[in-house]
Amino acid sequence: MLAAIYAMSMVLKMLPALGMACPPKCRCEKLLFYCDSQGFHSVPNTTDKGSLGLSLRHNHITELERDQFASFSQLTWLHLDHNQISTVKEDAFQGLYKLKELILSSNKIFYLPNTTFTQLINLQNLDLSFNQLSSLHPELFYGLRKLQTLHLRSNSLRTIPVRLFWDCRSLEFLDLSTNRLRSLARNGFAGLIKLRELHLEHNQLTKINFAHFLRLSSLHTLFLQWNKISNLTCGMEWTWGTLEKLDLTGNEIKAIDLTVFETMPNLKILLMDNNKLNSLDSKILNSLRSLTTVGLSGNLWECSPRICALASWLGSFQGRWEHSILCHSPDHTQGEDILDAVHGFQLCWNLSTTVTAMATTYKDPTTEYTKRISSSSYHVGDKEIPTTAGIAVTTEEHFPEPDNAIFTQRVITGTMALLFSFFFIIFIVFISRKCCPPTLRRIRQCSMIQNHRQLRSQTRLHMSNMSDQGPYNEYEPTHEGPFIIINGYGQCKCQQLPYKECEV
Repeated sequence: MLAAIYAMSMVLKMLPALGMACPPKCRCEKLLFYCDSQGFHSVPNTTDKGSLGLSLRHNHITELERDQFASFSQLTWLHLDHNQISTVKEDAFQGLYKLKELILSSNKIFYLPNTTFTQLINLQNLDLSFNQLSSLHPELFYGLRKLQTLHLRSNSLRTIPVRLFWDCRSLEFLDLSTNRLRSLARNGFAGLIKLRELHLEHNQLTKINFAHFLRLSSLHTLFLQWNKISNLTCGMEWTWGTLEKLDLTGNEIKAIDLTVFETMPNLKILLMDNNKLNSLDSKILNSLRSLTTVGLSGNLWECSPRICALASWLGSFQGRWEHSILCHSPDHTQGEDILDAVHGFQLCWNLSTTVTAMATTYKDPTTEYTKRISSSSYHVGDKEIPTTAGIAVTTEEHFPEPDNAIFTQRVITGTMALLFSFFFIIFIVFISRKCCPPTLRRIRQCSMIQNHRQLRSQTRLHMSNMSDQGPYNEYEPTHEGPFIIINGYGQCKCQQLPYKECEV
C-alpha cells in the first residue's frame, strides 16, 4: 500500500516535466493558470500546450506582441483586464482558435488593427470597455459569427461605422453606453438579427429616428436615457413588434411625432421621466395600447386645458407609474398632482369628475369598463379631441372661475370636519360611560372628596382668623364686681381685672 502511494506521488512530481509546467509566480489548478497581481510586465512564457484558462488581471503589461500567446493554443478564456495595455499588434491572438472569452477592459487601448480578432472564430464574449478607443475599423469584428456579447462601454467613440457588425449574426447583447456618439447611421446596426438588448445611454445623441433600428428585428430592450435627445421621429412606416422596453429618461424631449409609438404595438415599459414635455397629444397616448408601466415624472407639464388628454388617459390607465406626475405651470398649480389639479381647479369641466372617480376606484384588469357620457369626443376651445378607453366627455369653451369653486369646496370640507369632530367626541364619551362606569364613579368620588377637603380648609382658615382677633379688647362691662357665666357644661367664675382680662 505504501509502495503504491509513493509511486503515485512520484508520477505527480513528474507531470510538470511532461508539459504541464506552471508559470512562475502563478497559481495553477489543473489546466487553469491564475497570474493575477504579480507585477508582470509581459505575458509569462510556459512550455504547456494544454492550458485552458489564463488570467493576467491587475498587472503592468503595456503591449501585446505578435504571436504573444502561441504557447497557449488550447486556451478557452483569457483575462487581461486592469493592465496598462495601450498597443495591440496585428495577430497578437494568432492561433487561439478555441478562445471563447476575451477580456481587455480597463486598459489604455486607443487603436485596434482590423485583423486583431480575425482568427478568434469561436469567440463568444468580448469586453473592450473602459479603454480609450475613439474609432473602430469597419472590418474589426469581421468573422466573429459566434460572438454573443460585446462590451464597448466607457470609451471615446464618436461614430459607428456602417456595417461594423455585419458579420456578428449571433450577437445578443451590445453595450455602447458612455461614449461620445452624436448620431446613428442608418445601417449602423445592420446584421444584428439576433440582438435583444442595446445600450446607448450616456451619449450625446440629439435626435432619434427609429427607422435607424429597422434591422433590429429581435430587439427586446432599448436604453437611450441621459442623452440630449429633443425630438423623436420615425422616418418610415413599419412595425417593431419585438420591442417591449424603451428608456428615454433624462433627455430634453419636447416634441414627439404622432406616429412614433404606432410602430411599437407591444411596448410594455415606457420611461420618459425628467424631460421637457408640457403636453401629449391624445393620438400618441391612444397608440400605447399594451403599456403596463409608464414614467412621466419630472417634466414641464402645463396644467391647463391642454392637459386634459393626458389626464383622461391616466385616469383610465390600468398599469402603474412609480413617481408622481406633477404640474409645473402655471404657478397656482405648481407641485400639484395632475389628476388632483384637474379635479380641484376644474380644468376639464365634466372630465374632472370622471378622472377623479376613475383614479380613486380600483379596476379589475380582467374586467372591461366602457362609459359613454355624451359623445365620442370632447372639445377644448374649438378643437375636438377623442378620448381613450371609450370615455367621451364634452368641455365648454368658457370655464368657471377656479377661486369660487375652491372657496365653496373649502367651506364644505371645513363644515364636514367640524361635524365629524363633534360626533367623534360624543362617541368617545358614550363609549366611556358604557365601558368604564367604575372609573367614572371613582373620578366623581375623588372630585367630591376634593371639594369637601377644600371646604374644610376654608372653614379652618376662617376660624383661625377669628381666633387671632382680641375678643376682650373692646369688652366694657356694665356692672361692677364679679359675675357668673353659665354654659351648657357648668359654670365658671370671672372677676374683672384692671387690664380687662378674665381669670377663670
